[in-house]
Amino acid sequence: MRIGKGPGSYYWCPDGTLVTYTAPEPGTLIAHEHAVWRIIEITDLPREKWTERELEDWLHGDGSTTVMVILRPVRITITDVRARDHDVHYRWPRRVGWDVYPDEHYPVCSACGEPTPCREKIGQRVGAREMERMERYEVAGVCPACQEPVTSRQRSLTFPDNVELPGGPPVTFHERKKCRYYAADYEKAWVAADPERRRPTLSCPGHVTNHGDGTYDCTQLGDCPGPSARHRSYSVCFCPEHRSRELTCDPGPNARRNEP
Repeated sequence: MRIGKGPGSYYWCPDGTLVTYTAPEPGTLIAHEHAVWRIIEITDLPREKWTERELEDWLHGDGSTTVMVILRPVRITITDVRARDHDVHYRWPRRVGWDVYPDEHYPVCSACGEPTPCREKIGQRVGAREMERMERYEVAGVCPACQEPVTSRQRSLTFPDNVELPGGPPVTFHERKKCRYYAADYEKAWVAADPERRRPTLSCPGHVTNHGDGTYDCTQLGDCPGPSARHRSYSVCFCPEHRSRELTCDPGPNARRNEP
């Protein structure tokens, strides 16, 4: 389960569960939103009730459908006369991952009673991770990606504004491949802080098609920052005149973009 976005976000992997991509049977216990639930009912959602997004996912995805799931807190027994008052209803993609407990014996935190790892424990881990991440941006001239100093002889990329540590020193990355990947992620946050005046140069949301003759196409057209940028996806062309060549998806740093 993904909680939140950006810094402070995390995946919750509940202890003792098995992940299945097949809808479990009613009566199965699952972990969801830091609680244990019993599946009461799973029914297919009629297509006429699908949202536009669900229909688009079905048409262009793997053909999976959406189901309606009724969950009940595990502490509510079937003999409770008001059991249905505690039920919650979810729209759920059938082939999404389900965190299933094998039986009624599942681990809980002795302090708060939540299934482990509980939110307090995860908060401690996330806090420690965020502190470690921010420390990477405290020293000028030290690459946050590899934590090594950037020398005058090394090619580098410098951002004047420190978006990870407001008021901190400029941020400098090595331009070598393993550091450039992290620099591209940092640049996205840097651009987001002032999108009216800044444009990305290290990444592109477009799809690249490499022709192997020194040219490439990008779906972003003139907004593409260049062949060296990290693109959303890559492919090779099917041009008859290029089929005899050994093609790779990467067009190379000196490739020219074809004009539409």
